[in-house]
Amino acid sequence: TGIIVHGGCGVVAACKYASSGMGLFGLATVWGVSVALAIFATRDISGAHLNPAISCSLAANAGFPVEELAPYVGAQVCGATFAGAVNYALMAAGIASVESVQKIVRGTSTATFAGAFGMAPTAALLSPAGAVLAEVWATSVLAFLVFALTDPQGTVPRDAAPVLIGSVVAVLITIFGPLTGCGMNPARDLGPRFVSFAAGWGSVAWSHWWIYTLGPVVGAVLGGAFYTFAFKPLQPGRDSDA
Repeated sequence: TGIIVHGGCGVVAACKYASSGMGLFGLATVWGVSVALAIFATRDISGAHLNPAISCSLAANAGFPVEELAPYVGAQVCGATFAGAVNYALMAAGIASVESVQKIVRGTSTATFAGAFGMAPTAALLSPAGAVLAEVWATSVLAFLVFALTDPQGTVPRDAAPVLIGSVVAVLITIFGPLTGCGMNPARDLGPRFVSFAAGWGSVAWSHWWIYTLGPVVGAVLGGAFYTFAFKPLQPGRDSDA
């Protein structure tokens, strides 16, 4: 999870604080590549559990041991927090410069950290309830495709799955990024939020956190359930119990 946050949140931070000039397509591409690399790096060690929402979906729909959820989720959040701290150390001077130029007092607004060190929906486009629904839908699509692409009864080559999952993430970011930031992963949001809280944003750092935990968990469980119990049984030679 730290690889995802270092790459994905790191490139957002570079855009916000170092004027990298990368557009939405470039950001989405870096996010997708970061996800793919993280899966390749960890799949033979931990099964590439990089997202608490997907882990919850696997527990609900695919027999992942519930008693193992807490240590996995704890590791995911710790990895995200460490990577967020590294990103902050790299960008601290840039953040201070942006705040100085724009006369932003740290701790009064989410503007300077949103996307890089915690998420915030675009208020002009979505209400908080709308942001939750957007996160539910985006993460349900992600979970459905993760289940489909990693199904041992499927035809997707094992080495293709990480790249395809990364591509799914990139596509979803191009759609939902301008709306909610496209969280889809509670650890990717919570870890950097701990950093922004400690770095001086205080209680403002926790604005909207529940959107990016509730929405992804509900969406992932629903998306995994739809694949397991509705879609998979329709395919010849497959069943939901396998």
